[in-house]
Amino acid sequence: MQADAKAILESLATAVLLTDHNLKIAYANTAAEQLFSTSRSKLCTLKLTDLLDKEQKNIIESIQLALKPHAQGFNASNVVIIPEPHQTIRTDLYVTHYSGKGRGLIAEFKGLDYQQKMTQELSQRSQHLAARDLIRSLAHEIKNPLGGIRGAAQLLEITYGKYEHLTDYTQVIIEQADRLKALVDRLLGPQRPNPLTRSNIHYVIEKVLSLENMATQVNSNIRFIKDYDPSLPEIELDVDAMQQAILNIISNAVHALTEAHTPHPQITIRTRAQLGSRLINGIKYPSAIIVSIADNGPGIPENIRETLFYPLVTSRPDGTGLGLSIAQNIIERHSGLIECDSERGRTVFNLILPLKKNNLAGKED
Repeated sequence: MQADAKAILESLATAVLLTDHNLKIAYANTAAEQLFSTSRSKLCTLKLTDLLDKEQKNIIESIQLALKPHAQGFNASNVVIIPEPHQTIRTDLYVTHYSGKGRGLIAEFKGLDYQQKMTQELSQRSQHLAARDLIRSLAHEIKNPLGGIRGAAQLLEITYGKYEHLTDYTQVIIEQADRLKALVDRLLGPQRPNPLTRSNIHYVIEKVLSLENMATQVNSNIRFIKDYDPSLPEIELDVDAMQQAILNIISNAVHALTEAHTPHPQITIRTRAQLGSRLINGIKYPSAIIVSIADNGPGIPENIRETLFYPLVTSRPDGTGLGLSIAQNIIERHSGLIECDSERGRTVFNLILPLKKNNLAGKED
């Protein structure tokens, strides 16, 4: 019977925590790990009240009162949970008292952001696909006449090469045609993607950081913090493409910190396994790897947050607006998605890569 009860708790989509009589968390189900982005072993080192925003004194008091014998349970809406510094989750909370061999509380959490996030994810994906198809159609239309323009300029140069003042003009035409072709090629993306090979995501991140550190030696005051989960399994990756995706995001963070002259600038790269079923791009996976890239810069301007992953959208005067669009295309090729959460003083990009059963078993596809 006890095994059946545990199996039921593990299958629930609702996050459930059980505490002892001192409010110390004794059990957390898989949905709780997923909601709080924290392992159950870490949750079980905390008290229930440790998760709450300390400003919610009435909620904390209600929880403590619920421990008393014959106490009634309670529920509360829009409760602010802070499982880790700078991480805020809003939930509905349901608390029930239990007693028997022991005494404690059953706390159920329903994330208010979940449904909103799912709707936003579907909307963002459909808009991105429509924008990508439009951009690629335009890029193909632009690429064909560019070859004709460049060829005509070369013929003019050959025919009238003796007139030096004319070759200056033809050189400008050729150079600008080449520049536009390079831009169009980036819009179209790689024509022949590399095959996927089994690799560790930390190897990819370390390669990117070595490149970024070499490129940013002039801004060596930026501190890179690495918080890796060493237990993550190898997954199927296009290593070169994944390096490009992560590099694009980290480079954007470096530019944002540098241009804003952020005091004590830092970029945190965190990897974790997200246990429990996860719906990604309409497909349900048993679990996922999350790579979080966070900076303490000025945040993304509000006027571009909704269109952030569209091609040619940028807040930088010298930016092309292609970095995040290319990163999203790469992550989508790995059946994953990118989430972004930004406010002044903190911007986080989460790269969510699904773990398939064969990855968990360590088998080849």
